[in-house]
Amino acid sequence: MLRVVPPTFCTQEAYRLCLSATISQQKLMLLSNYETEVLSAAESFEQACRAATLHKLDPAKFGPQKGHEDDADDLVGMYTRRMSPDYPGRPVYDAVRNRRLKCPLCGVGSVRQVDHHLPKSKFPYLAVVPTNLVPVCSDCNHLKGEKFPKTHREQTLHPYFDDIDDQRWLRAHLVTFSSTGREFSPLPNEIPSDWHVKFLVSPPAAWNMQLTERVRYHFEAFNLAQLYEDQAADDLTGIELSLEEAYKAGGPSDVRELLESMARSRRRCHNNTWMVALYEGLALNSWYCDGGFRQIAAG
Repeated sequence: MLRVVPPTFCTQEAYRLCLSATISQQKLMLLSNYETEVLSAAESFEQACRAATLHKLDPAKFGPQKGHEDDADDLVGMYTRRMSPDYPGRPVYDAVRNRRLKCPLCGVGSVRQVDHHLPKSKFPYLAVVPTNLVPVCSDCNHLKGEKFPKTHREQTLHPYFDDIDDQRWLRAHLVTFSSTGREFSPLPNEIPSDWHVKFLVSPPAAWNMQLTERVRYHFEAFNLAQLYEDQAADDLTGIELSLEEAYKAGGPSDVRELLESMARSRRRCHNNTWMVALYEGLALNSWYCDGGFRQIAAG
């Protein structure tokens, strides 16, 4: 979950860019008449993002009123058609998507798509609101789908408004199992039958329950524990040689120091990446530092 600077386009600018496409006079008049509602909806949306009250927004107030429901298709079309390549609204889309960063929702995937934080099908007035357009990877976009929050807990983190990287909250533990499937802490010469790296949300003392629940929901909604475990499994093989060299030079203490150094290096960019959590967690595992890394790397 990474903080991202929002696009520089304001709602009015984005809306009018989309309107500048060649369309019929009737359609232009129809959509122009919705500009005030769109601007008001954008303001309400952004206020709710700041206050973490998106679950209180009524979708009925974010689209055409009764008797004009068909206009919703035209409002959604402002995004699907008028932000397409070669259309005037495309610069807004590109400003959101074309960033050299990892997906802010998971921190792993490459940004390939643009997602609506609140779905355009349910909130047509927000279809082209720049702060409702978020750069994402394809996996996160698929997992999120058309869901929107009904309770406070169900508010996934918004990369433009939620910054939770100032404190450590993502942790990882190496969990080892005996031949009977029992979780245990092996001695230096013991070989566990199985293992996995468990990633979890460990809230700082300063967090309130509401924020803790939101972060945990985001973690579950985007299946981040499994995603990070998969990333870690590949990395544990790649770092074996460096750990072996450290072990030969100074035993378990040098392995621990190397892992701590690797975590510090990665914290310079972000406090809560899976790599920071992994290396910190491994450094705390005595069995791993005392040669267990060989067994883990061997699979």
